[in-house]
Amino acid sequence: MEKLSQGDYFTKEIEAHRDYHGVWKKAHLTWLNRAKDLPKNMNITHALAILVYTSNNSVHTSFTRAMANAGRSPQHYERSFHFKYLHYYLTSAIQLLRKEMVMKNDSLCFEVYHKMKGINLEAYRGATIRFGQFLSTSLLKEEAQKFGNQTLFTIFTCLGAPIPEDSHKEVLVPPYELFKVVNMSHHPRGNWLQLRSAGNVSTYNCQLLKGSSKKYNPAPVVIATLSFLTSVITSSKSGV
Repeated sequence: MEKLSQGDYFTKEIEAHRDYHGVWKKAHLTWLNRAKDLPKNMNITHALAILVYTSNNSVHTSFTRAMANAGRSPQHYERSFHFKYLHYYLTSAIQLLRKEMVMKNDSLCFEVYHKMKGINLEAYRGATIRFGQFLSTSLLKEEAQKFGNQTLFTIFTCLGAPIPEDSHKEVLVPPYELFKVVNMSHHPRGNWLQLRSAGNVSTYNCQLLKGSSKKYNPAPVVIATLSFLTSVITSSKSGV
């Protein structure tokens, strides 16, 4: 996985996306101006990946759209997903930030908030949800309330990681984290879902440099694509 240059993925992805090189270059300049120390084992590419994802709306939107389809199969991920470099470094950054948290004996779980405009999502209490994309959330409820007026998520994540030195207290939740719906309520401005971490699942299995050694066996779930959100919901009558 670390030998990304062998597959020349970054060059290929620059060719596949207009202005992509400029976005990374701008992120690099931003990073140089900040000059912050990196957590142990993280390199500058991890920091740049976070900046590219969180600070550029165009890349964020295109990447999220691609993530919605990337989990169809290992073959689709390998042939048609053109954000492997960004995907890998974002995933790795989250995991390395969490290792740093363990070393510092920091809290490993967080209650965060996220609001999705134009999406009215309903799910049974006891259902399992996977967002299937990186999710930008905030430790500040008022920050989430700025995003829209449809579905508000209160999420208890145990696999996400806070972004260092972020003024919005942002926590990045990985696409492989599973959540149980512990409550859902209706409000005049939309639905409110409360989710609690329930482990993880991944269908990518390090596809970056080699074909999958893991068979792709989709679980018996309903896959609902909602705008740029892919939710995997396992229906459960318990607690309904």
